[in-house]
Amino acid sequence: MTRIMVILGIGICCLCAVAFMGCISNPQNPTPTPVPTGTAIPVGHLVADEMQNNATVSMTKGNFITVRLAENPTTGFQWNLTTTPGLSIVSDEYVPSDTSGKLVGSGGTHTWNISTEMIGDQKVSAVYKRPWEPIAGNETFFSMTIVVN
Repeated sequence: MTRIMVILGIGICCLCAVAFMGCISNPQNPTPTPVPTGTAIPVGHLVADEMQNNATVSMTKGNFITVRLAENPTTGFQWNLTTTPGLSIVSDEYVPSDTSGKLVGSGGTHTWNISTEMIGDQKVSAVYKRPWEPIAGNETFFSMTIVVN
């Protein structure tokens, strides 16, 4: 019985030692602080992608919305994006996924930065198609309503 008590006591001491090891800090080797990566998004700036298709959002006049849609212009398909007059496209850029240029046929992301200029219901509309082909009904569409206050 005493032997079991000794083993049990040693086991409890070991468990306590392991549990308290996390409470001890070493000032010589502080825990590193995580550094945020990427670009910070300012307050009032909305980023939208395919997940926000057909969404309605509220924004304040003078703020920005970034629309990012997957695109592969090597197939001839491109996004044709339009906005109502109360929105202004500030920048329009396509960035390929493969920046080395070695991966033929790879797609990328088309990004538009849009500012809210006028109060009221505004609309962003886009169709993904080959520019030389008429709309046949099987194209991909993106639409978003922006209520500007």
